[in-house]
Amino acid sequence: MRRIATVLAGVVLLAAALILYATRTPAAYDKPGSRGSTVGGQKVVVVGPESPTRKVVIYVHGAGETAATSFGNQQMAPIFRELLNAGYAVAADDAHGDRWGDPTSYFDYDRLVAELERRGLSEVYVIARSMGAFNGLQLLKTVRVKAWAGIVPACNLRSIYDLGRFAPSIRAVYGPKLAEALRAGSPVQIDYRRGLPMRFWASPDDTVVPKALNTDLCAREARARGANVTVTTTGGDHGDNSNYDPEGILRLFGSA
Repeated sequence: MRRIATVLAGVVLLAAALILYATRTPAAYDKPGSRGSTVGGQKVVVVGPESPTRKVVIYVHGAGETAATSFGNQQMAPIFRELLNAGYAVAADDAHGDRWGDPTSYFDYDRLVAELERRGLSEVYVIARSMGAFNGLQLLKTVRVKAWAGIVPACNLRSIYDLGRFAPSIRAVYGPKLAEALRAGSPVQIDYRRGLPMRFWASPDDTVVPKALNTDLCAREARARGANVTVTTTGGDHGDNSNYDPEGILRLFGSA
């Protein structure tokens, strides 16, 4: 097995290849594409720092993203770069595309975490962006996440559905179980771990994921269940650059 150092400069542009840590040798990588590029049938990308680590950040993507395009996102790239420089690996999963927190996509991420743990990446952190917050929060059911970051997080399915823009996509995913899904995901029901460090970045001017019906609601519920929650109020609409805070994410993860 070759040992290669991952270099991330500027905007990260990666093919959807699987780079997994070798058992018992966390610093060793498979050459991209030399072994399987999927977990549970879904394409994944895992990028590691130069030094051995057991820390991995699961990036739970937003609508329209894949594992590969997540790393080409110009707003996320500086966050990934800082995480790698600080010694974290970063992993992303196609997770069947835009699934709005349905069981199929949840199991994709659960399987990814299991594979990463098998390869020595046992300390799990989460960054969930927009739609990804549905699955990102669900991971708290089965994974002892060290810290959780939400960037313009959607966690109230009814609020997104009622706005109409994504209603066709949500209907296509849930079909005859739509009414049940809207009840269960409005908001997502989670037993938050006491003391879990969480931080939400969201704007009151967001017209895609309304802050009052998503971040504020879910942050309040998380606090009520004992999580250690910080809400950072940003500006502008859904894609505003103020929502992307590499230093804030590093501080959050470093506090865990």
